Amino acid sequence: MAENLNTTSQPKKKLSADKKIRAIIEQIWLKAVRFYTYNSPIDKGKYRLFQLALCLCRYLPTEIKTQTRDGRKLSANLTTGMNTTVFFLGEYEKSPTKIVASMLKSGDVCLDAGANFGWYTTLFYKHCSAAGAVHAFEPVPMSFEELRRNYKLMGAPENVFINNLALGERCGEITINLFPNQPTGHASLSSHGQNDFVSFQCEMITLDSYLEKHNLEQVDFVKLDIEGAEMMFFKGAEKLFKQTVPPIWLIEMALEQTRDFGYLPNDLINFMRQRAAYDFYKVNEIKATLKKIEGFSPEDIGANVVCIPRGFRQDCARLLFD
Repeated sequence: MAENLNTTSQPKKKLSADKKIRAIIEQIWLKAVRFYTYNSPIDKGKYRLFQLALCLCRYLPTEIKTQTRDGRKLSANLTTGMNTTVFFLGEYEKSPTKIVASMLKSGDVCLDAGANFGWYTTLFYKHCSAAGAVHAFEPVPMSFEELRRNYKLMGAPENVFINNLALGERCGEITINLFPNQPTGHASLSSHGQNDFVSFQCEMITLDSYLEKHNLEQVDFVKLDIEGAEMMFFKGAEKLFKQTVPPIWLIEMALEQTRDFGYLPNDLINFMRQRAAYDFYKVNEIKATLKKIEGFSPEDIGANVVCIPRGFRQDCARLLFD
């Protein structure tokens, strides 16, 4: 397991006896709501119900075990804004998850860049099995601690490597910003033009240096979601495009994030197209299907995009085409 443990999480505040009792009652209440939202066949009103349940609680749990629809065991932190659907519905990013699961094969080597609490890391391990390998990268200290907890819930497999690192175009120290009232998954190298944020330092490396250090010559799947820093990642990941068969990608190409870094979602497509033969598919978040695209117009808000090397694994994707 590759870890950089120089960062430390903030100590938990001790609760008084009466507050502990209330916290226990609230957890019972939340689990009761989850029993309904997870098991009821009626979808209408579930989101409002669990949002109301959360609003009525003063002491949201930072570690509460739950199970996903596909049987994975995870520890949910209900204070971050990232784990609510995981806990109450047993799912997260439902459409991309379905698409990714359908394209993975046993023995695949997968990268999870921007792993957060480990949803895709655990998904990769479930489908790639002991024959493959998973390398996850999460620079935010609190999120990395959640990732580590979920790594341990998997049984700390020897073929899963978690790294408290950012990936970019150079090696060195960088500053990442966390914004109040936003999920931790929105942590960014950009300030987004705001003044109200908390900053911390973390180590950044290039993926090329990581691949070389770990003697990784073939990567099969990459999930890339690093809040607008995707172009920085690309510039430090040239080895991936030089593989005999380049990897499949799931990339968040979102104008809201990329414009803070001075580029557009379509620039990511052009970068990839100049280096390898790829077909690009926009994820339909409602239908969990793929629609082939040539690119994005300058004003397009972007989307989650699946990038498939031409001539490979098209059989998996064909079942998902609009």
